[in-house]
Amino acid sequence: MSSSLSAISNIHNFKSTIKGGVFQPGDKGYNLSKWAPNSTKASKIIVCPEEAADIAKAIKFARSEGLDFAVRGGGHSTSLASATEGLLIDLRNMTKIRVDEDNKVAYVQAGARTHDLEVETMKYGLGAVVGACSEVSIGGYALIGGLGYSVGAYGLGVDNVLSATVVLASGDIVTASHSENQDLFWALRGAGPNFGVAVELALKLHSQRPDVYAADYVFQPSKLPEVFEALVEWRQVQKDHQTIVIIFSLGPDGQPYVMVNGISNSTQEEGERAFQRFGELGPIQETKAQIPYTEVSNLTKEFNVIPGNKLSVGAHVDSLDLAQVQKTWETWGELVKKAPYTAVVYELYPYGRIKTVPIEQTAFAQRHEFMTVLCALMWTDDSFTPFARDELLRLKSVVSGSSSKEAQESLGYVNYADPFSTLNETDEYTKKIFGPNYPRLQEVKKMYDPEMVFNKWFAIRPAS
Repeated sequence: MSSSLSAISNIHNFKSTIKGGVFQPGDKGYNLSKWAPNSTKASKIIVCPEEAADIAKAIKFARSEGLDFAVRGGGHSTSLASATEGLLIDLRNMTKIRVDEDNKVAYVQAGARTHDLEVETMKYGLGAVVGACSEVSIGGYALIGGLGYSVGAYGLGVDNVLSATVVLASGDIVTASHSENQDLFWALRGAGPNFGVAVELALKLHSQRPDVYAADYVFQPSKLPEVFEALVEWRQVQKDHQTIVIIFSLGPDGQPYVMVNGISNSTQEEGERAFQRFGELGPIQETKAQIPYTEVSNLTKEFNVIPGNKLSVGAHVDSLDLAQVQKTWETWGELVKKAPYTAVVYELYPYGRIKTVPIEQTAFAQRHEFMTVLCALMWTDDSFTPFARDELLRLKSVVSGSSSKEAQESLGYVNYADPFSTLNETDEYTKKIFGPNYPRLQEVKKMYDPEMVFNKWFAIRPAS
């Protein structure tokens, strides 16, 4: 039998063993779509598993056929780490959520989205630590970092993972927790993509009120100094259940605006008091309301439908220096002439609780109080693509330009560090991301994936 006929036969036999779907180019179910179309590759095979055994079979098949493979969760990353020309494991169908009300635990398949989890847990008056975007999948979010509106009260997403069911490079399906495979459990919480495919996570839940206060203000550029002066004052009295996000963006009219979005997990009265100072600055538009908790992640849903290519990176800052903010505004203003959907987002979460967790407690190593600034480059002109990465990193350097040396040299929040995540010719960037935790991660890698089968995202070299 010729090699091509043998390959066809192998794929046919493989398909017959999978409970979910197996698709090739031209098949109706073949779907490469991601939020950032520039972060895709034309995969030879896409597997949409319905159970852990499907994933195990897919990994074994890819390895036996010499196929590169990657894993896609929610398809919201701008990194090529979740793309391959070989076999793509697409978790879009693995979205089941089960809530144990008595023990305040949610059992969540890795492909479930933020909004789905909010809706399901709120049926029981409970909430999980989730991100601000409705379409992000829980697996990637919770096992890499996990910033969000609840971090001030309950810590990062990684700090609320109680256990994980994982398919290893060998195809074995294991559970990792504080009592089983403890080394793996430690490594998964911060470096998850390096050790296997997460199938299901057990997440700690917390009592959650049914509604929260949301305030949105839109300002003319001339108000930028006043807005940031008020922000510095507000940071001095910010409570653990309050967050402000400031966005530099073009409006529907194509004009640049400063947007202030506030969330207070509280009554309307408390929320109004918390953000009143911004309403007194003279916004050209404001929207204030008590909204259902289940709608919080939908506040950013317009970002989910922005067309064209995208590349994101985070910058870290340790001060809100007005002169540097003004330079950032000017740099962004030049950039939107080439990439008009581009946004700069100052995420002013209450970061203090993150630092209280010892750095060695999980693999996640960014245990500091740096503020995160998301630089989201978005463009539709393909002629700009060759320059995108350099332009984005130039913006990043301006954002943190007046901060400490440590903040300036940081790769930014790990879940936003897409321009660096696949530069794995050496482990230079991997060492920067995991810092003092890297040597232990190398030991765990040697135990669970010595052949570096999982090597797409900040690839960890096993200990020698």
